[in-house]
Amino acid sequence: MRLPQNSDYVPAKEAAAILGLSPETLRFWRYTGKYKDMLPPFMHISRKIFYKKADVQRFSEISMSAA
Repeated sequence: MRLPQNSDYVPAKEAAAILGLSPETLRFWRYTGKYKDMLPPFMHISRKIFYKKADVQRFSEISMSAA
């Protein structure tokens, strides 16, 4: 299943790019529970991970202000 181009959701690879992380780092955080309370929720579609774009941008702003 493919998401429409104007979808509110982005694939994990794009979410990682928005956050300035490697996709592997984002996956590691997801599976280990690191930043569990702050990481945006994700959803599975056809064995792929997607994040809501607004949530990723919000997390980016929070993590930038904490640094």
